[in-house]
Amino acid sequence: MIETSNAEKLHISDGFVVWVVGASVEETSLLDPLPEGAVTIEERDEEQLQTPDAAIMITDNRTALADDFDEVLPRLGSIPVVWITYPLDGHSDLDEDTLQSLLSDYGWGAIESIALDETWAAMRIQQS
Repeated sequence: MIETSNAEKLHISDGFVVWVVGASVEETSLLDPLPEGAVTIEERDEEQLQTPDAAIMITDNRTALADDFDEVLPRLGSIPVVWITYPLDGHSDLDEDTLQSLLSDYGWGAIESIALDETWAAMRIQQS
């Protein structure tokens, strides 16, 4: 049986440009291996012609995520695939209900939730 990679679970396809927000190198490795031709960027340059195909916010802290939301959410509306990844139960102050509540304050909502591994989960979000 072929195991599905986290990148595949997150709907990242060949050639995608993936904007990764708020991650350390260790956390970015959650996306390995990326599909052929897919790349990650850490900063989104609004003047750059290349629009990200996906955005992934990686966080383990509610306060830091709320700070990221203020800056990042307004810039995500045109990106078709947007995820928040967070540690599973007991590893942080975030859980699905907390994320839903925080997102609704910004006019966003969850459309899908998945487990990436035994430690990390992801929630796909979109503007409401």
